[in-house]
Amino acid sequence: MTGSHYEPMPCATAGCAQNALTGAAHCWKHLEDKRAYAERVTPEGFADAWLAGVELSGRNLEGADLRRARLSGATLASANLRGANLRFAFLDGADLRGADLSGAKLEFAVLGDADVSGARFTEAKLQRSNLVGATGRGADFSGADLYYARPGKADLQGACFRNANIQRTIFRRANLQGADLRGAAGEANFENANLEGALR
Repeated sequence: MTGSHYEPMPCATAGCAQNALTGAAHCWKHLEDKRAYAERVTPEGFADAWLAGVELSGRNLEGADLRRARLSGATLASANLRGANLRFAFLDGADLRGADLSGAKLEFAVLGDADVSGARFTEAKLQRSNLVGATGRGADFSGADLYYARPGKADLQGACFRNANIQRTIFRRANLQGADLRGAAGEANFENANLEGALR
């Protein structure tokens, strides 16, 4: 497959400064048949892919290999990503509202400024992931491994972290109002975090 995260091709549309999607000649904005392209995105064959901005709402990508994929600004609302491999993937600014990432591998993933409100990260591997500035109201991180994750400045109001590993997790300036931290284990950094009404 041509055009990867590391060697993306420029969009063929004149004057466009964006990169083309993997396996296509255009970026998402200038792609003529967006639906056909989205249907090509399957659980196999998209590691290292450039998928910035794609619309994949509600898609079944359970167990997908998306290691190091560039999904910046992608729409994955209500998508099934259970057990997906998203290690080192870029999901910055992505829409993951209501998505199911239970058991997903997200070590070193970048989710800065993503919207993960209502998403399920139960038992997910989020070690050293970047969640700075993310919106995750009501997200479920129960049993997740957040070792050295960075959800600083994130809005995690009402999120659930029950029985999660929060060893060295950096919640600096995060909004954890009403969050459920019962059973969460580890020494986390809560500097200037809003813990009003949080259950601990």
